[in-house]
Amino acid sequence: MLIDTHSHINSEKLKDELPSILDNLNTGVVGRVICPSYSLDSSQSSLKLALSNDKVFCALGIHPENASEWNDEVKDFIEENCINLKNVAIGEIGLDYHYNTDNKEMQFKCLNEQIEIASKYDLPVIFHVRDAFEDFFEWLKTNRQKFKKGVVHCFEGNAEIAQKILDYDLNISFTGLITFKPRQDIREAVAVVPIQKIMVETDAPYLAPEPFRGKVNRPEYTEFVARKISEIKNIEFEDVEKITTQNAYNFFNKMREFDDRK
Repeated sequence: MLIDTHSHINSEKLKDELPSILDNLNTGVVGRVICPSYSLDSSQSSLKLALSNDKVFCALGIHPENASEWNDEVKDFIEENCINLKNVAIGEIGLDYHYNTDNKEMQFKCLNEQIEIASKYDLPVIFHVRDAFEDFFEWLKTNRQKFKKGVVHCFEGNAEIAQKILDYDLNISFTGLITFKPRQDIREAVAVVPIQKIMVETDAPYLAPEPFRGKVNRPEYTEFVARKISEIKNIEFEDVEKITTQNAYNFFNKMREFDDRK
């Protein structure tokens, strides 16, 4: 069984496909999904979805592009649900300068206050970092000790950036980007990251891997990410499946606790 550790299956783009996606979790290669959040609305819907299905878990948080949304109402909602067993992380949170660099101060405020919540409730953190690694690494220098576990999801950097992430004892999660022909830089990163620090994801409904590139992504396509990792690292697919799943359970320990209680 594989675990899709980052999949927005509560997206409107997957509304019509959701029933089949949930059915496939009972019969397919992918047996668990973590649905992260990026806004108050998505936090509410991801939690609702997680509570309705034993194989779906959620992470609550505000994406840096939505940092202006951060307020006491959002903070209270996240805190109130941190003890829920189906909420397994804070995320996705971080820094994103791809479209806007005018709101850096607000992005850092949003990030720092959510890190405080993660620390208070001993939850792992899902980081979103896009076009902002320099500031992210500077931030880590003084903030890494504030949280126990973190993963940089949808990794888009090269081997050098990957090594810096590993130096801070963070995990790295790869998407279908590693299957895109132009992205040799990310494949080189896969090659240098120890398999024990790797998790797999789709970031559905975005970034569908080859041979589905350009189509709406689905959790079951995590298999193609894992198979590409198997090819790059020259290890058996079954080993990638076993180890990345173990990594996910170790990282999202509340998911393991929930499954153990069933």
